[in-house]
Amino acid sequence: MDAIILFENASKFLFKEEKINSFEDKLFLNESRMKNFKGFLFYSIAEGIGIMTLGIIGLAQFIPITQKIELFLVFSIGLFFIPFCTNYLFQDILFENRKRIKEELLSDLLLEASVFTDELSMIQIIKRISELDFPLLRNDFEQAHVQLRNGASIEEVIERMQKLNKSKALNRATDILLHGYRSGARISSLLKETAEDLLEAKAIFKERQAVMLVTKYTLLLAAGLIVPAILGSIIGLVSGMNFEAMGELSLGLSTQARKELFNTAIYGTTIYVFEYALISSFFLALQEGNKKNFWIYAITLTPIAGIVFFIAKSLK
Repeated sequence: MDAIILFENASKFLFKEEKINSFEDKLFLNESRMKNFKGFLFYSIAEGIGIMTLGIIGLAQFIPITQKIELFLVFSIGLFFIPFCTNYLFQDILFENRKRIKEELLSDLLLEASVFTDELSMIQIIKRISELDFPLLRNDFEQAHVQLRNGASIEEVIERMQKLNKSKALNRATDILLHGYRSGARISSLLKETAEDLLEAKAIFKERQAVMLVTKYTLLLAAGLIVPAILGSIIGLVSGMNFEAMGELSLGLSTQARKELFNTAIYGTTIYVFEYALISSFFLALQEGNKKNFWIYAITLTPIAGIVFFIAKSLK
């Protein structure tokens, strides 16, 4: 518990309270086992200790701890904080995926809701929507209906739903419901128009995705396979040359100087392979309109590119 309090106080010092509250909202909507920020810290600390222990034991099999204390210290600290990053990233990506699913279903929900919104009260509308077969969205309206039964007002319920979901499309739809509640106006036509706009935007997005699909797979193949394989094959081929048998040739360099130049070229090429994978990951995430996906592509592409490169380089 002392460790949790220490990390909680450190987090509050480093990050704004709104940022922590926003993360807790994501944990709530994701129905995470962590429940809240303290739960996130508890699981991350426990997992960090486990990974750090296993990592130190594994490294100690190859390097004596007494010879490289600084290395073990840096290595253990790095391993300890890995779960903090991965757990945060996982919850963030899961939240974004759930939000995308909700936004894709929202147009159909609005079309169906427009049939009965003019005949029912707002409480009845929310209850009716919570009974429709729209996963995730239905859960939000179920929670809203429970809050209404517990005495919350319509404004409080809708504002909380908007705060939790952080979705412009859902905010637009719930604003219409709130407008209908406050003014008493008929909102079925507004819901239909909003649904049609969302359907049109979805069609444009899908068309854009189809056009960009070729670019996406080209980048994936190039960064993960083609470029590392070609560069690795070239280096492997050149590595098989006998520099000493080549003599001085006409390069104006000694055998030792050519070896050093070649080693520098290998080092630069290796960096380029990983850099190309990272840059491709960034452009893929940018293309999808979600920069957070950069980490997914980077974690996947970078090791694949490295493995392909070193395998190709070893095939002389």
